[in-house]
Amino acid sequence: MKKIALSLFGAALATALTACTGNITVNNQSADDSQTVAEKAVTEEDAVQPEDNQAEDTQPEEETEPADESADEALDESPYDDPKSLPLYKYRGDDEYLGVISDYIIAESMEMNGENAADVYIPYSIVAHTDDRNPDDILVYGSFNICGYDLLNSTLVAVGGSWDAGIFHLKKTDDGNYEVTSADLPMTEQESIKLFAPLPGLYDKLMANLNETGEELRQEEIADYINANGLYITQWQDFGKAPESVLNAPPTPEEENYYTNTSRFGYSVTYDLREFSCTDSGDAEIYGKIEPADVWTGTLMEVKSVDTDDAQTAIADALSNTGADTFDITDAVIGDNISCKKAAYDEEVSDGRIFRYICYAVPANGKTITVVIETTVQEGVSELSAEELEKTFEETLKTFTVL
Repeated sequence: MKKIALSLFGAALATALTACTGNITVNNQSADDSQTVAEKAVTEEDAVQPEDNQAEDTQPEEETEPADESADEALDESPYDDPKSLPLYKYRGDDEYLGVISDYIIAESMEMNGENAADVYIPYSIVAHTDDRNPDDILVYGSFNICGYDLLNSTLVAVGGSWDAGIFHLKKTDDGNYEVTSADLPMTEQESIKLFAPLPGLYDKLMANLNETGEELRQEEIADYINANGLYITQWQDFGKAPESVLNAPPTPEEENYYTNTSRFGYSVTYDLREFSCTDSGDAEIYGKIEPADVWTGTLMEVKSVDTDDAQTAIADALSNTGADTFDITDAVIGDNISCKKAAYDEEVSDGRIFRYICYAVPANGKTITVVIETTVQEGVSELSAEELEKTFEETLKTFTVL
């Protein structure tokens, strides 16, 4: 499966993780009032015929049910206070094949991520063509998409996902159900185009449909999952973007927009989900400022634990991806008057831009937690001063605590 990951340049987040559709641009066009997005899948009239003139199956229409009043009552009674106890997604649409396919890609995602698996995985696949002439090898062509989410208060936050244009092979079982026997899920777009070549034009139609309807279908599947399980979840969020309301959900209470991250690195901090989004890069947690792409200042905070109690060594490690070789280290405080060390570094790049870095080194049980706030502004955007950079994270860093 094509795993979607964050793209980092140095310590700066150069591109944000947007929709879990990977590198396909979703244009957010709305479906007609008389149709859900799923109903706009490739139809018999649009579909191409294979070179051997095999008949095209008409795709069954899928409908995403709107939130009903009973779901509102169930929200306050949800037993799923622990995010790790979120129920598995189950497909509830009308396509006879997507149920077993959804179960398969969820299981694959959970196995691939192991103990780092998301709280829940929600697929939003589109079937473009099926060939069921052989019940022992039913071919399902489509875009098989999935996104993993962690639950932060009442917000589902996207933590990774994949999209795969490929073919699932199914067989019909004795009890009339289906099981996946294999899947052709190419790693590159060129391989997918080659796989779809026997059905001329099908790949292009599928991609056009995904671009047009994929994001709405994703939102419908999120809402359907929440309503079907009676969960109190009011919004969802992609990295680098502000939270969006779940379809037909109640407003998010003000206090639930503030999330306290109790980190595996031995600290906690409370931040506003509307101002920052957080991701775990493996060796650090990165809090990116939410801002429009055309004025992106590359402002973020990177926090990690360094296996040393020497502040100078820890700061050198934290800023090792910059051009700094010496630092002026001063005494400072962070959080609720926690004593620490601080160093600042300005780096001038070849085109005249100035990247700014401020690093705090906080003693933590024989180790050091480094907190680097930085701005690596894109060309043509006004730079932040050191004071403006510190001001950006001032309220968040007031909540910083060593565990």
